[in-house]
Amino acid sequence: MIKIEIDDDIRELILTEHFKDNEKSIKSVIEEVKGISIYKNLQDYFFDESGNIDDKKIRKLIIGNKSDLIEIIKAIGEIPLEKKKRFDKLYTNFTNRIWSKSLLEKLDVRICPYCNRQYTFTLANEGIRPQFDHFFPKSRFSYLSVSLYNLIPSCSICNSKKHDLNTYEYDFYYPYEDEFGNDVVFQTSPINNDFLYWTGASNSFDIGVICKDEKQKCKVKNINQYLKIELLYREHKDYVRNIIRNAVVYNDSRIDELLEQFPDLFHSKSDVINSIFMSNIDKVSWDKRPLSKLTHDIYEEFKLFSIK
Repeated sequence: MIKIEIDDDIRELILTEHFKDNEKSIKSVIEEVKGISIYKNLQDYFFDESGNIDDKKIRKLIIGNKSDLIEIIKAIGEIPLEKKKRFDKLYTNFTNRIWSKSLLEKLDVRICPYCNRQYTFTLANEGIRPQFDHFFPKSRFSYLSVSLYNLIPSCSICNSKKHDLNTYEYDFYYPYEDEFGNDVVFQTSPINNDFLYWTGASNSFDIGVICKDEKQKCKVKNINQYLKIELLYREHKDYVRNIIRNAVVYNDSRIDELLEQFPDLFHSKSDVINSIFMSNIDKVSWDKRPLSKLTHDIYEEFKLFSIK
């Protein structure tokens, strides 16, 4: 739902450190399975004609982008579940090393990118951290278990609901590239034609996910089906009622008035709006507080109907 943004300087550092942390262990496991028939596709991919591991392909495995990972999956396929234990230790050892905690700190994903509902702070020294979801599930593609761009910091709910979903076959939101943006929005609709909710005075409304972009409809369908996004957001009616009331009360004139009255507190209309809604309305900051995307969309829906 919310894209994971990484500054270019930090990205280069992450790529360098992640490769350094995992190169030796990946090569070791690949060497271990050499000559074992069930790993033939893996061997054909990683070993050159001289029987040496192709360093470029190892690099692609560890820090390659989504397209690189799909290319590897096409070449290797699934590793049989009952035979994947040789690769289990890759991820277990990775999560026990200092770098896995440093990686989370550098990525600084503060809100679950799948749902935008849960904080995912990393306090490495206190043992507090988000879970890593494997976009392409490690239960099927265990050789991708420590691939950088297969690791999605997420909340426990989204990680557990997505779990073994084969995203190689299903079109699913990929947080390093995809986002809801303005083409997929949360929107309200009345129940039993009760329009009292337009003033925040009634719970007689539903909250739905509306997709305006045909290209994203399949992804929206799948994220609703497997992560229950729409159902979860319907549980936030009390929060949405507060947004509606504030949108009605704090019209543009009132916001301008507050901006003028408190120049030391507010430097822009966005500052005032963020303070009123205790959220981040601007798209660039949706990843800083839970429900920011919802807040933005409902505010945009109702601000046009505020009292003038």
